[in-house]
Amino acid sequence: MKKLLALLLTGVMITGIVGCGATSTNESTSDQTQAGTSEEQASETGAKKAILIVNGNLGDLGFFDSANAGMQRLKEEKGMEVQVIETGDDESKWEPALADAAEEDADYIIAVSPSMVEPMQNIAPLYPEKKFFMMDNTVDFESGDYENVYCATFKQNEGSFLAGAVAAILAKDTATLGFVGGMDIPPINDFLVGYIEGALAINPDINIIATYPGDYYDPAKGKEHGIVLSNQGAEVMFAAAGPTGLGVIEAAVDADKYIIGVDSDQSAGYAANGDEETAKHIVTSMMKNVGDAIYRAVELDLKGELALGTSESLGIAEGGVGLAKNDIYTSTLSAEEQKEIEDIQGKVIAGEISVGTAIGMTTEELDKLRNSVAP
Repeated sequence: MKKLLALLLTGVMITGIVGCGATSTNESTSDQTQAGTSEEQASETGAKKAILIVNGNLGDLGFFDSANAGMQRLKEEKGMEVQVIETGDDESKWEPALADAAEEDADYIIAVSPSMVEPMQNIAPLYPEKKFFMMDNTVDFESGDYENVYCATFKQNEGSFLAGAVAAILAKDTATLGFVGGMDIPPINDFLVGYIEGALAINPDINIIATYPGDYYDPAKGKEHGIVLSNQGAEVMFAAAGPTGLGVIEAAVDADKYIIGVDSDQSAGYAANGDEETAKHIVTSMMKNVGDAIYRAVELDLKGELALGTSESLGIAEGGVGLAKNDIYTSTLSAEEQKEIEDIQGKVIAGEISVGTAIGMTTEELDKLRNSVAP
């Protein structure tokens, strides 16, 4: 009965996806069930199963892959049974998938997309005995009974501040940077605001060109925008555009330009797939540690320390965002440049630097900031 009611409640879906997405528009729903390595461990944790809803597909080398890595940690370190449900980008399947997951014998139902707010608000109250986690957005706790829901958002503006600082350090010739956002909306522009402010902290005369393909699932369109930015003199690019951003990466490689990845360590992802040429152009990635946040939430709940019915925002200090400081990063930036980034990071954590945010910013304020760094 609850499942039927849940399906009847399916409404208009929110379409924005922030810096995340899928590499495929596969319309089928696939289950990837991964049993826990130890039933004894699972018994000790008091948890039987966690289900992750991916409203896209794994293999994005970013947001969804990060979330899946967190699920694998739960399996390997907590002995839990985990299941990953991929819905593709068909919005009509997102809420039914969440309802199906809620019908399963699982302790935790996890959604990791800003687009899943409405499905979460419709489904979670119908299953008060289940615990629902939402990563990268929050339900409206004042509008309903969501005492069984925990939400975590990420201060992508803080992580992007560091990305902007790195980009400005590397832009030694034209002092021009590029930014590709999936859509011209506040969550995406939160990346941009941090990126601009971080770059200005290094070079007050920096130029930044921002462009928006208007699509999260079109790498070809992303490549077109990357080519345009390269032709306009951008030495370093940063894309917060889901799989569309993979096309921007391709454009950067073709032009022999640096690019900053997003959400996961995309350099490591390409290297793991044998593409060293692409990997070496991704000087760092603005990490949105979704998988760590999932693991942290489950671990806190198992200890009885998670505040259900609330939302929290995870920044650099909380380990929610940061930079991938891998071999490419350390071999590209000098020791002095790396120290400069470390000093900036420390000041953000200490509150000595307050990073602006596009959330709540007026259109006029955002336009003024974008125009101030336009070539």
